[in-house]
Amino acid sequence: MLNICLTFDYELFLGKNFGTEEEILFAPTEQILKLLKSEKVSATFFVDICSVTQNEKLGRESYVNAFREQIQKMYREGQDVQLHIHPNWLRSSYKEKEWIFDQESYRLHFFGFDRNGDESAFAIINNSIHYLNNILCEVDKQYQCIAYRAGGFAIQPHKELVKALYDCGIRVDSSIAPHLVSKSNTNFYDYTHKTEQTNWYLSSEHEWWENSEKLGNSLYEIPIATENKNPISFLITRTISPEKIKLHLGRKKGAYINEDSSKGRKNQKISYWKYLSGYHALSLDAYSADFLYKQLCRYYKKNRCEARDVTAALIGHPKLVTDIYIENMKRLIQMIKSDTRFNLCNINEVYRKISH
Repeated sequence: MLNICLTFDYELFLGKNFGTEEEILFAPTEQILKLLKSEKVSATFFVDICSVTQNEKLGRESYVNAFREQIQKMYREGQDVQLHIHPNWLRSSYKEKEWIFDQESYRLHFFGFDRNGDESAFAIINNSIHYLNNILCEVDKQYQCIAYRAGGFAIQPHKELVKALYDCGIRVDSSIAPHLVSKSNTNFYDYTHKTEQTNWYLSSEHEWWENSEKLGNSLYEIPIATENKNPISFLITRTISPEKIKLHLGRKKGAYINEDSSKGRKNQKISYWKYLSGYHALSLDAYSADFLYKQLCRYYKKNRCEARDVTAALIGHPKLVTDIYIENMKRLIQMIKSDTRFNLCNINEVYRKISH
């Protein structure tokens, strides 16, 4: 069986936002929730807690209240809500109705791991978990945050980060996208090392790709699913019938923090060839339902899911949602539900199974 977790990073753009928070985050999330409810599917929302704590600090109660009310609604409707951290919010400012985002502190590692520091990465994680627990304990006194996704997939170096997450109560990580690499002006990760298992325990005492088994200070890894392409076939199909692969969502509602409009054509060509010849995340934001379904079938076969249970996450973002996005996701959900090899679930459900 291939267990498929639909996951959404619940966040604003960290470069520029071309519209109101209602338009970019809250209204699109309502569209997702409506679809999930109608299809009787429970997904996992990784909510960007630093965004709400910084808004609260600066007295922007409209965002704080809308955020709290919406994630409480998610939970009431049977959705799974877990932790996402973009720590650069804590050094960002709001001027003339616009956020000025700090770039230097994009990764948690910037803050260090001093357990006695009020602004350390450990304190940020601990405070964020308490904040999320307090919001959702108003709905369910038994709620406890157990899963984490790093902002920008950035967990490296992971030794101190995994220790901090574990000590704060996190038991599942979903930050690693195997085979992918990023070296931007704000972020870094390199997940190109071969992994021996599809799901493994991530430990502070081992390299990220080595299974530490279920030991202390270890987190169960539910990776973001990635697949490679046949570049020639992919390019021909995308040229002749682009609708079979690419999801066209129209103009974006914002800009990413590490977007660089000054790249030359040469660099763009190199990046495009890497995109064609390399791996890609199975993203709800980017690909058609037909293409994602075919890739999931490949993933099932390559990871020998006929002989064992495997769990992988598909990633999406409410800030990219359009009507086309919703229709595409509905089609994908229905295709997955009709295939007995696949099981749709959320991350908390997986954790409950492995912890018993």
